[in-house]
Amino acid sequence: MNAAGVVAFALFLIGAALFLAQLWLQPWSPDTFLKLAATDGVLLGVAVVVAFLARERRESERLRNRRELD
Repeated sequence: MNAAGVVAFALFLIGAALFLAQLWLQPWSPDTFLKLAATDGVLLGVAVVVAFLARERRESERLRNRRELD
């Protein structure tokens, strides 16, 4: 798993922890929690897109370097 995948998984876990903390402990106001959750979601989306683009780039390089396609 590459670094972007690890970051995406960590952001997912952070989002789950935020949700459970708000559900049981309510440490933030609803507005603050919404901002935290939205920020986590946007960062998670960016990490997933970066991981996808990195994987596609590696696969394209692999195909470009193969001589069997000529």
